[in-house]
Amino acid sequence: MRWRKWIGGLAVAAGAMALLVALLPFAFAELTMVAARLETNIMPAPANPAQFRPLPGRAAGAVVDGHWRVEQIAPGTWAIGEPAADPDNYEYLLVGTRRALLIDSGATRAHDISRAIAGLTKLPVTVIPSHLHHDHTNGLGFFRDIALIDLPETRARAQGKEVRLGRYQFARPDPVDFTVTQWIRPGETIDLGDRSVTILSTPGHTTNSISVWEPAGKRLYTGDFLYPTTLYAFVPDSSLSTYVTTIDRLLAMLPPDTRLYGAHCCRNDAPPQAPWLSTVDLEDTRTAIKRIQSGDLEGRGFIIRRFPVNSQMTLLTLYPLANR
Repeated sequence: MRWRKWIGGLAVAAGAMALLVALLPFAFAELTMVAARLETNIMPAPANPAQFRPLPGRAAGAVVDGHWRVEQIAPGTWAIGEPAADPDNYEYLLVGTRRALLIDSGATRAHDISRAIAGLTKLPVTVIPSHLHHDHTNGLGFFRDIALIDLPETRARAQGKEVRLGRYQFARPDPVDFTVTQWIRPGETIDLGDRSVTILSTPGHTTNSISVWEPAGKRLYTGDFLYPTTLYAFVPDSSLSTYVTTIDRLLAMLPPDTRLYGAHCCRNDAPPQAPWLSTVDLEDTRTAIKRIQSGDLEGRGFIIRRFPVNSQMTLLTLYPLANR
């Protein structure tokens, strides 16, 4: 009889532990939101803080409208930085002969990014968020033509054409609602006029993350999936295993000399500029994640942990049981 009580107690304890493990990412998401409001950093510090500082020197591009730093990175292609944002956000404008595509809408509601774009093109502009976190969707209210990746979870958030963001998708308690004018299927190509890009589903940082692939220029715009400085892989819908799956798919399709443009600044081997990486950085990220999962890579911190990737990146994730 006693053994039944032991088994019952162990089952209850195991269930409670499983529930705790499942809920902790949400608890830490809440904690990071509180910390952001209090302007407090709760993340474990990097071993070498200088790793995240660009070299001294003049930043690339020119300041527009007192907020945006606009840098041309290719013909008809601009990186639009926000040095005042934390972390320093970058959006990308791709202009064809008939229309333009803006990747992400800016981290702020206080500054209208469409005013900076108006000085670059008079063509109609469609904006597509790389994912739904606040620092990529705050400026959607300045646009009439908004595209979104067509996934079951994004469709489920739409009532008609209006999308309502949840607390953890937005990562702030005051989400922006917006109206979708175009649903883009994963793998669908967008014709901008003498210029085509393909929308890729690239989950890992979030389940609805996208990257924009431009084969003709060998450029991949990766949003928060990959960028210099610190990758975030501890939010509720992040997944290290999904990161690896997506990286494997990208490495199989991308030419080795592809340049990857991320959504946050900066590289540490040049003055401030549009944050780019290479396919080697994809390989390094995959290697680091596999070592994290096997327990073979030393990190800093206890619950939220920081792991080295290479000279340009570290990665923040949770304690080992959550490294799924």
